[in-house]
Amino acid sequence: MARPKKQGIDYFPLDVDFFSNVKIRKIARACGSQSTSILICLLCNIYKDNGYYILWDEDLPFVIADSVGVSEGAVKEVILKAIQVGFFDKDIYEKYKVLTSYGIQSRFKSAVYKREEIEYIVEYLVSDIQNSISDGKNQVSDTESTQSKVKVKRKKNKENSTIVEKKKPKDKAAAKAATLSRKESFYQSLVPFVGQYPKEMIRAFFDYWSELNKSETKMRYELEKTWELPRRLAAWASREKALSKTDVGIVLKDNSPEKYKKGW
Repeated sequence: MARPKKQGIDYFPLDVDFFSNVKIRKIARACGSQSTSILICLLCNIYKDNGYYILWDEDLPFVIADSVGVSEGAVKEVILKAIQVGFFDKDIYEKYKVLTSYGIQSRFKSAVYKREEIEYIVEYLVSDIQNSISDGKNQVSDTESTQSKVKVKRKKNKENSTIVEKKKPKDKAAAKAATLSRKESFYQSLVPFVGQYPKEMIRAFFDYWSELNKSETKMRYELEKTWELPRRLAAWASREKALSKTDVGIVLKDNSPEKYKKGW
């Protein structure tokens, strides 16, 4: 009987500035000193099992609490704060109840680069990692599943490179329809802010961040590593105010996105 192929890794790098990281300090300040032990235990379980993510379920708080010696409530509090400050990817958690991040996936990808085969669930990947896997020189095979699983098989050739065979794209019309549906939801999420900010500013903000990529599968804001709508709107309003002051006596009506690219 063939031995099951290992997905997780045996060890992972821990940055020397882990405890001085702003996100870690915010979590520790809000949840207490035991929060760092909870986070490290979570990372150990992530890298050990699936390698780059862990599913949130009813058993997870108990497993972590039992390992660290704290209450399940303390574990839940730390996880929620970690999502809030961006230690874990908020969008992926809200969509799939999965804890992961760009840093976790990047370290895992670096750790398994020599493996002959590794499996990824596309929906759980942050955009940058997903793009690097799709565009990387790998041989990709399809699997039948409700999730888009990608098996990456590395195969050296005479020139010490690899062969690329990309997964068949989904129906373009269906993909675009799904994107446009999310675009409408994004528009509706801005409605509550109309009284707080000028309508013209909201429209410019929406037009810029809802721009579709070439494949029409994602909007500009969905490609961001982090996204908090209230903060983005506040920053946009502040930048627009600053730009207005530079043109004394002139009301700015140019809503072209080039004005806002720098600093985002």
